[in-house]
Amino acid sequence: MSDTLSTLKKELEKLISQVGSSIPNDEPFGNAHNNWSFPGLTRVELMEDAQSVLDSITDHDEANLGEAESRLQDYIRRLQHLRQTTVGNIWGNANQGVAAYVLTLNGLRNALKPILKSDDGSDASKALRQLKTRITSMEARLRDLEPRTGSLGEMVDQIENAYDAADRLPETMESLAEYRQKISDIERAVSKDHAHIETLRETAEANEKNLISLKENAEGILARCETAYSAATSVGLAAAFSERSDSLSGSIKYWVGGLLIALVAACGLGIYRIVELSDIIKTAPPVTVALNVLISVFAVGAPVWFAWLATKQIGQRFRLAEDYAFKASVSRAYEGYSREAARVDKELEARLLASALNRLDELPLRVVETHSHGSPLHELASSKIVLQAIKTIPGFADEVKNLATQTLATAGTVAVAATKIRSKKKAVDDTPIEEAAE
Repeated sequence: MSDTLSTLKKELEKLISQVGSSIPNDEPFGNAHNNWSFPGLTRVELMEDAQSVLDSITDHDEANLGEAESRLQDYIRRLQHLRQTTVGNIWGNANQGVAAYVLTLNGLRNALKPILKSDDGSDASKALRQLKTRITSMEARLRDLEPRTGSLGEMVDQIENAYDAADRLPETMESLAEYRQKISDIERAVSKDHAHIETLRETAEANEKNLISLKENAEGILARCETAYSAATSVGLAAAFSERSDSLSGSIKYWVGGLLIALVAACGLGIYRIVELSDIIKTAPPVTVALNVLISVFAVGAPVWFAWLATKQIGQRFRLAEDYAFKASVSRAYEGYSREAARVDKELEARLLASALNRLDELPLRVVETHSHGSPLHELASSKIVLQAIKTIPGFADEVKNLATQTLATAGTVAVAATKIRSKKKAVDDTPIEEAAE
C-alpha cells in the first residue's frame, strides 16, 4: 500500500472517532434541534459515510495511484482541517457543518474513482483467466463421463419431478383440506342465504298482493274523488248562482215596495192638487192657475219619476235573477245528464259539456239594457217611435224644440208673475189700516 493511501486511512479513522466523540447522541439533527434547516441525518450515518470511503481504500490498497496521487495527497490536510475545525461545530450548526462534511467526503470519493476503476479492470481480467482454466478442466471431466450418462438425463428429470411432487404433496393436501373447509363454509352460507331468499320471496309475493289490493282501492277512491269533485264543482256553481238569484229576488221586493209607495204618493198628490186646482180655477186669475198647475206637475212628477226608476230596476233584476236561476238549474242537472250522456255516446257527452259551458260563460249583463236613461222624458226621446217620427215627419224635431222652449218661457213668465203677485200681496198686508182708510 502506498504511503498516501495509508495516511488517508489513518485520517479517516481519526475522523470517524472524532465524529463519534463530538456528537452527543444519535438523534437526527433536525428533530433534536427542532430546526427545519438542519438535515435529518444522525451521527451513525455520518460515521458510516466516512467508513464507506475507508473500506474502498482498504479493498484497493494495491492500486497504482498514478496522476491522482498529488490530488489524494492534498486530501490529507483537508481531512485534518475537517476533523479539527468542522466536526466540533456540527452539533451546534448542523445546516452548514453537515454539508461541509458530506461534500468533502464526496470530493474524496471522486478523487478515488480513477484508481478504483483501473483496479476493477485488473481484477476482472484475473477472474476471467481463472474461469477459463476451470471451464477447461470441467470439459475434460465431462468428456470422460459422457458414455455413462446416456439415460442419466431422463432419470434425473424423473427424479426431480418425483421430488417436486413429493415436496408439494403436504402443501397440496393442506390446500385441499383448506379448500374443503372453505367449500363447506360456503355451502352452509348458501343454504342459509337460500332460506333467507325464500323468506324474502314469500314476503315479496305477499307485498305484491297487498299492493295490488291497495292499487285497486286507490283507483276506486280516485274515481269516487273525481266524481265527488265534479259533483262538488257543479253543486258549488249551482249554489253560487242560486245565492245570486235569491239576492236579486230579495232586492226586487224592496223595489216593488218603493214602487207601490211612489204610486200611492203620486195618486195622493194628484188627487190633492186636483181638488185645489178646482177651487183655484173658479176664483184665481190665469197666472195663479198656471203656477199651481206647474207646482202640481212637479209635485206629482217626483213620485212618478221614482216609480219609473223602480219599474226599470224591477225588470232588470227580474231578468238577472231568472238568468242566474237558469244557470243554477244547468249546474245542478249537468252531473246527472253527463253520466247518462257518457253511457249513451261520448260525442253526446262532449256536446253536452260544450252546451253547458256556453250557458255558463254567458255574461249576465247581456240581459241588462245598455242605455242608461236619466228620466222618463229622456227614455221617451230615445225611444224607437220618437226616433222614427224624427226621421219620417218633416220638422218634428223643430216643433218639439219650439214647444219645449215655449213651455219653459211660459213657466218663467208664470214664475215672474207669481213673484210680483206675492210682492204686491205682501205690500198690501204691510200697509196700516189708517192709511188704507184715507
